[in-house]
Amino acid sequence: MIITLTGENQFAIRQALDALADRFVAKFGPHGYERVDGEQFELANLPSLLQGASLFAPQRLVVLKDAAQNKPLWDALGDWITKVSTDTTLVVVEPSLDKRTRTYKALKSGTEFKEFGTPSDTQLIQWLCAAAKERGAELTPGDAQYLVERAGRDQWHLSQELAKLSSHPVVTRELIDQLVEPTPEGSAFELLDAALAGQTDIVQKLVQNLKTEEDPYKLFGLLTSQVHTLATVAAAGDKTADQIAKDSGLHPFVVRKSMAVAKKLGAARIAEIVEQLASCDMQLKTTGADPWLLLELMFKKLAKK
Repeated sequence: MIITLTGENQFAIRQALDALADRFVAKFGPHGYERVDGEQFELANLPSLLQGASLFAPQRLVVLKDAAQNKPLWDALGDWITKVSTDTTLVVVEPSLDKRTRTYKALKSGTEFKEFGTPSDTQLIQWLCAAAKERGAELTPGDAQYLVERAGRDQWHLSQELAKLSSHPVVTRELIDQLVEPTPEGSAFELLDAALAGQTDIVQKLVQNLKTEEDPYKLFGLLTSQVHTLATVAAAGDKTADQIAKDSGLHPFVVRKSMAVAKKLGAARIAEIVEQLASCDMQLKTTGADPWLLLELMFKKLAKK
């Protein structure tokens, strides 16, 4: 039996692999479980790896990772799919596969092929709520969405943050603010949100905190991206979030998060914000002034509107 695990969602791949390993070890013991680094593996040893029997276990589970980084091994692997011993389960783990290769086509058609893509917003929120419940904590869908907005959409990172949060019986937004450091994208959104709400004291505090850990030009780029999204959503009129996402190439999660803000601000106000960012961009490129000072001045101007 051969199983292929691939896709950009490394968290899901690891979960699937751990589940396979746990079931195998529970049934047959640990002696037949082997993990192989394909990048360093010698092609001459492939027959013994896939056909060799074990004296210590009736079945074998062989996990082969990163074989695509070893061209001779990868080219030969496709020819071995039909030759794997019946007492061996081979798991091929490759985050990214070149669909043009013969081996990819052989794996796609001749193995149990599982591709793990980036989870949708709904899937992430459902997963967070279920994972919190398993840990004995309560997390509402609304607060799960807030956690995603603050911590980002990487499941590895979310899992680590949830481990901290779920030591408390109820996960609230206040607790998330207290224990979860925002991603750079989250910090940029928090700054923009505070400025547009006229909260100059919060803006000043956030800028002071970010000075020690963020690059001002990177932060400005993130701000520009968020304002571009607002402008795109405002210009889309009555289109749905999915339609806007499809037309613009933006992620639906980002579009939905921006729709309420864009509606509240209105097209005229968003145009003013774009003008303020353009002015700041010019100053950053031409004046030589302290970039953090220019950013803080821009936020204060936005907050006064």
